[in-house]
Amino acid sequence: MIVHIAPYEASYQAIEERLKEMGKSSEVKSVIQKAINETAKETKERLYKETRSDYTIKASNFKKSDVKKTSAAKSRLEATIQVTGRMLGVKAYKTRKNGKRKGAQAKVLTSSAMKELTLESGGKTYKAFNAKMHSGHEGIFRRIPGRRNKKGKEKIGEIMSIAKAQAAGKTYERNEMYAELQKEVGYQLLKHMNAVIGG
Repeated sequence: MIVHIAPYEASYQAIEERLKEMGKSSEVKSVIQKAINETAKETKERLYKETRSDYTIKASNFKKSDVKKTSAAKSRLEATIQVTGRMLGVKAYKTRKNGKRKGAQAKVLTSSAMKELTLESGGKTYKAFNAKMHSGHEGIFRRIPGRRNKKGKEKIGEIMSIAKAQAAGKTYERNEMYAELQKEVGYQLLKHMNAVIGG
């Protein structure tokens, strides 16, 4: 997911006109650059914090460094916040190992309940289980109905969940962060403009 941070054209023009009136035309790009970069810094921190709050994703699977910020420059008055990453196994979220009677359980959204991971196929219930592969990778797997390996046994596949980029994107939309971002840009523009005028 990528978030673009730049002021509305009308805001840009209003700042430009006000600084021109005050004989500070040369400060326009500097004011806008500072406003964008302060907003980007706050947005990056908030997006990480709220995604961790919305989802049970473990800190080891979603670090602050996974949220990348590209700052605005005078030649490019736009900042970006980007979260990338492959699809994560459900094990990256809050899980509970399988027992004798119950399959492995998972809880992806903080607001949801722990749920047993099962699949019904051909009148049979396939329960998820914890396993460690020869590579050392540990995850939650289940058997794949109708698919067999060379030994004639049912193949197994890891149960995947939402990628951290998707989780961050959904948090951004759910919490209407775009509207908050624009308010913050507006506030920062006024703050930096007033600093120039007052200085």
